Amino acid sequence: MKHLNLVILFVLTLSVFGLIGCSSSVPETRTTTKISEGIYKDDLRINIKKLYAWVNLMPGAKPRFHITGSVELLDASEYDLENVTIKEINIIQDKKSIYRISPKVEDKIHQNIKSLLFSTVRGLLYTSILDREKKIDVEFLISDSSNEIIYQVKDVEISEVY
Repeated sequence: MKHLNLVILFVLTLSVFGLIGCSSSVPETRTTTKISEGIYKDDLRINIKKLYAWVNLMPGAKPRFHITGSVELLDASEYDLENVTIKEINIIQDKKSIYRISPKVEDKIHQNIKSLLFSTVRGLLYTSILDREKKIDVEFLISDSSNEIIYQVKDVEISEVY
């Protein structure tokens, strides 16, 4: 069981960096939500580069919900770009909060742009309250400890991995 958890953790880590491939006889499809233009909100430019949500239904383990992706933030006068991070992610479906996540976040700054890679790492135990057939809204709480923004991406599809 410990070995299986390590394998799952390794595979998920690779997926965060875009290096994962599937060696299944059934082709895997992944749906991504991409917003290519930046959006100004409270003087902070937020650009969601990638956003994946899926339920791992592979045999031998309990189903788990995962969310991963990347966000770019552009320097803004009111925010300390050095300290800005994603504090929380709220998964909403049918106007109900299904999961409230404190994601694992890796960041780097290049010139005026801060890139944040986020992930649930091991995933969250799947709950029957989440309908895999319906889309979700993903709400990000972004903060530099003195300023906070709630940024929402609507209608994100949930993929399934077998």
